[in-house]
Amino acid sequence: MKSRAICYLDATLDAKVSAAGAKKGWSKSSVIEAALKYFFSSAIEHERDALLIKRLDDMNRRLARMERDQQSLMELCDLAMRYQIAYGPRLSPAAMNQAVAETAPAFEFYRSQLERRLAPGRKLLGEALADAIFSEDDFAKPKAAQAETLPGTAR
Repeated sequence: MKSRAICYLDATLDAKVSAAGAKKGWSKSSVIEAALKYFFSSAIEHERDALLIKRLDDMNRRLARMERDQQSLMELCDLAMRYQIAYGPRLSPAAMNQAVAETAPAFEFYRSQLERRLAPGRKLLGEALADAIFSEDDFAKPKAAQAETLPGTAR
């Protein structure tokens, strides 16, 4: 025995339900019942879980790639420093002090620029991640379809 339920639908949704119910073998009631069964079924939960797992896997791959790139950069810096120490010219203490004095203004300029860049609190990694994260709207239409909808480009 089925129970009776009364619901109010938006006009556009009601039109869609009516159109689907007009097909042979269907009624408005059967369309709404099928939609509710699907909504409460575990299939939709599995689909959500699968999408979430896929997104987490993508993020994991990106983080692993970033970690690999960071490790490569650290090894490159290490090799450059080893080369500089092994083959660079030896400076006397007086020449070392003179070199530090000559490069101090450039180093202070570098530090001030770095402080200015980091002052807002947004780090380079945050900017890179913000650039790498897309919304679903970015993939909604192909570029050709987007060009057709722009003013002055309609055919």
